[in-house]
Amino acid sequence: MNILEMPFVGTYQLRKDLPLLLKSISKKRGQVVVTQKGKPAAMLMSLKRYLELKTLAEELEEVVREMTDKKYLKSLLTERKEIKAGKGKTASDFFKELGV
Repeated sequence: MNILEMPFVGTYQLRKDLPLLLKSISKKRGQVVVTQKGKPAAMLMSLKRYLELKTLAEELEEVVREMTDKKYLKSLLTERKEIKAGKGKTASDFFKELGV
């Protein structure tokens, strides 16, 4: 969502209506841009939304680490060639090995 499409609240209004804002934000998993002297200064969001974004950021960081690891990429390419050559394992065999 574009920041300009989000609701804005000034610091005065935030202090005045904080309990209502918190209730609304947590109920809707929403977020509000807090302004100071008319300029965006902070973001207030539900804890659930924050945790979702934090998890997503951590997963993206892991993907970036993996995709920049030359050794890991080489092993992926090797495995992919083996699968294309018919030397791969079926999913059911793989899961049996894992005990799943």
